[in-house]
Amino acid sequence: MTGDPLHLTLVRHGATDWNGIGRWQGWTDTPLGTLGEAQAEKLAARLSNQTFDAVYSSDLSRAARTAELSLPGAPLRLDVRLREMHFGQYEGVTTDAVTHDPDYADWQRDPWLLPAPGGGESLRVVADRMQDWAEGLEGGRVIAFSHGAAIRALLCGLFGWPALPQPDYVLPFPYQLAHTGLTRLSRTNSASTGGRWTLVGYNDAAHLEE
Repeated sequence: MTGDPLHLTLVRHGATDWNGIGRWQGWTDTPLGTLGEAQAEKLAARLSNQTFDAVYSSDLSRAARTAELSLPGAPLRLDVRLREMHFGQYEGVTTDAVTHDPDYADWQRDPWLLPAPGGGESLRVVADRMQDWAEGLEGGRVIAFSHGAAIRALLCGLFGWPALPQPDYVLPFPYQLAHTGLTRLSRTNSASTGGRWTLVGYNDAAHLEE
């Protein structure tokens, strides 16, 4: 960690065809869909006048392709720690089928600490690997393309946000995150603060409204 502050932009990948039909992806390497490509191209126009010292992405193709379309020609660093949550036995399963599975209610008692059934991750594990990546960044302007649950798990870990089961939403977050939505963080790098994180902006998807 250098003495320079860090300005970090987190981007959720563009939509996939599985997103459109409510099928859980997790570590399943689904490609970016036609809608997702259009979203990434709109984001590219928005980012065209911005510069970044480093560009990172999850190694899953839907995130990496979003990065390539949004910042064409930029050197891309893939990192497995930026992957989506592993949903275990729910990988590739539709939301309707998941919510009717007998193991689902038990997992939802505390998805922050309990791993998804069938060898999946807990949100705490996701938050820890995301934070391990983030804390290792040096100063400067960095952008990273990741996933909806992973980004929100990181914010819960950094800021102590609650991850409580929601009656009408399969993930324990009372806040949504749009495809290609931008979340901006800053971190001071100093001995006195130990690197204090600040949330600058959350889920900025203005480029999709233009």
